Amino acid sequence: MKFLVIGDVVGRTGRLALQNNLSKIKDQFKIDFTIVNAENSAGGYGITAKIYEEMMNWGVDAVTLGNHAWKKDEIIPYMESNPNHNIIRPINFPKDSPGQGFKIFTHLNGKRILVCQVHGETFIDLPLDNPFQSIDTKILSIINDHDIDYSFLEVHAEVTSEKNGIAQHYDGKFTAIYGTHVHIPTMDARILEKGTCFQTDIGMTGDYNSVIGMKKDNAIKRMRTKNLSHRLEPAEGEATISGAIITTDPNNNNSIQSIQIGGVLDRNLLS
Repeated sequence: MKFLVIGDVVGRTGRLALQNNLSKIKDQFKIDFTIVNAENSAGGYGITAKIYEEMMNWGVDAVTLGNHAWKKDEIIPYMESNPNHNIIRPINFPKDSPGQGFKIFTHLNGKRILVCQVHGETFIDLPLDNPFQSIDTKILSIINDHDIDYSFLEVHAEVTSEKNGIAQHYDGKFTAIYGTHVHIPTMDARILEKGTCFQTDIGMTGDYNSVIGMKKDNAIKRMRTKNLSHRLEPAEGEATISGAIITTDPNNNNSIQSIQIGGVLDRNLLS
């Protein structure tokens, strides 16, 4: 099977790139299942019910979130009234947090796919459970007990060392482990020693002529002056779709390819 994972969609320009190109990418690369991080899709902060439903209509199969999960709090009652939704938030959010930290999908070919997300702790000002303990107690038993064919762990974290530590520790336990959150793709897509596909960060789907997806002027003013009153807004130039394609087979001969399509990072991958 072929899986497409897409990094943090930032604002309107990120959504437009996804809308215009997702079906082309899926057709050209023969994608079977698509996972998109959409925690920045609504004006740079959070996701709305409308945006989620649009993404489903464009051909997304699963949507992941992150530290901005509830910035548009309308998504909470939407999830509660639509219990079969395909939105996944970090599994190590506090115990009574809304939503779900994982979901099992059954593909048309009968294969069972686990999608889960964990949030890193380093430099993150959120009340989080330890990511290792959360994976150990909430995820590994699901893989073992529910006949999971393919498993994907998204690590939404600030620092590369934490993402690498989680990946190395759980190498061989997941089909793929990949990072999101920092909005810059790393060039280390590879197969780890025990067979897990890994990339430290798959980047963002947004305008890279920016400061990690936000308009440059106010972002730089905040850095220079420490004046946080300068509002951060998503940049509006052409977006690059950044992510990875993960290819699997029954003999565990897996591969991972980093992709950047459109915008200033375009690598001419789309015919």
